[in-house]
Amino acid sequence: MVKIKIDGVEFDVDEKKNLIDAAKDVGVEIPYFCYHPALSVVGMCRMCLIEIEGVPRLQAACNTPVKEGMGIITKSDRVKEARAGTMEFLLANHPLDCPVCDKAGECRLQDNAFGSGTGHSRFEFEKRNVPQEEIGTNLIINHNRCIVCYRCVRFEEEKVGVSNLGLFERGNHSLIGLANNEPIDHNYQGALADICPVGALLNHKTLFKSRVWWYKSHSSVCHGCSTGCNVTTNVRDNKMYRYMVKEDHEKGMFFLCDKGRFDLDWMNENRLFTYMESGHASTSVSVIPKITSILHKAKGIAILGGAHESNERLARIKTQISELSSSLKGVSVQMETRVTDAQYKDTEQVDFLLTKDAHPNTRGAVDLGLTTQAGLKGIEAEVLAGKVDVVFVIKEEIPSSLLGKATIVLLDTNHSNFVNSASFVIPIQIFAEEAGTFTNKTGLKQSFEQSMEAPKGLPSSADFFEKLVSALSVKEEVLLGNG
Repeated sequence: MVKIKIDGVEFDVDEKKNLIDAAKDVGVEIPYFCYHPALSVVGMCRMCLIEIEGVPRLQAACNTPVKEGMGIITKSDRVKEARAGTMEFLLANHPLDCPVCDKAGECRLQDNAFGSGTGHSRFEFEKRNVPQEEIGTNLIINHNRCIVCYRCVRFEEEKVGVSNLGLFERGNHSLIGLANNEPIDHNYQGALADICPVGALLNHKTLFKSRVWWYKSHSSVCHGCSTGCNVTTNVRDNKMYRYMVKEDHEKGMFFLCDKGRFDLDWMNENRLFTYMESGHASTSVSVIPKITSILHKAKGIAILGGAHESNERLARIKTQISELSSSLKGVSVQMETRVTDAQYKDTEQVDFLLTKDAHPNTRGAVDLGLTTQAGLKGIEAEVLAGKVDVVFVIKEEIPSSLLGKATIVLLDTNHSNFVNSASFVIPIQIFAEEAGTFTNKTGLKQSFEQSMEAPKGLPSSADFFEKLVSALSVKEEVLLGNG
């Protein structure tokens, strides 16, 4: 830590940070467009100009490291005039289409225009008008809104490792465009739109879906893989609309891949709300007693999956496993949360964020001891040998080798092809309908808030096992003549 003065007030700041981040840590906002803490510094926008005591010219805060004893001025007339001039040039060609722009409400250009602009324009000529283009499988560029901050180009080159985008022409004709004729098709088109400080880059999948001020937002963790990116959920009318990045400097989390960002439709559509038996709709009053009756005759029980569930739900299920075995007079009950090859291996990256393990809580399940020595193949072998004849599957595909060989009870959130294959189907809540924690690939346990309200009466996976154990206890009392 070093001591610096900001507008005459002395602060202790982190010497490893530049002035923008150091000032933000102590509550002083320096406006900017092109700067991003996870990308290289280019100083293109000239919005973050400040005065440094002893230096005659204004300096860009993004390119200025913190030094012991330095003094900076962020609110002088000279600084305000420079920022107002920058805003005037940026707005010269920018269309006044905020009412129809998807970025409205979270646009840095709007914020800086109100904070540093003059409130009126002296530009009397015709604004530049360049047609909108589709530059990706899920990406549109509105050239008229672009302020050439170069964030998108840097992100692709420095993080994704490709160079699809480039800066072309000069002066008033400058624009960001494709460097070749192929549309962008990588896993970070959502991130490109996200880091754009204005509404120049947009995604088809979220275009014109909702105004940002209509959302209810909550802190959460992405469910797409074992990386566990921090996100802010945007919910409206109890439907999940968006995942947005929740930046965390300490954890180095600044971006989100498309697989996690756009895999949201299943939370809103095709949800499973009905208990089923042999592919036909039923009720809990009918299904649970039949399952308990089968359990009383079971030779062995296995539970597969669960790595999509929170640590808290898994801990409750673990408690019920011993209760279940006790209620059935010592029948073996084993749980294996690893059902894919990637869950058995050390973390394998698909790209700089996405991993091959599509489960958000494999590490948490392993840490809780919800695994078996022989793994999934061992359970399959026991089923084929007749040692296990009841298998519960929690939000996973049913292994084809088990179909017809055991009583399959599927706990799932959505309708799928496996609903008709299972002996019984139990509808359960999604993770976002309850608060909890996931443990990511590095062992970091992260909390997420409840983002959506679960339909009344819909149990979580842990609720179901608790109901099952309770039903078994009642059945046992009846058998003993204490009912």
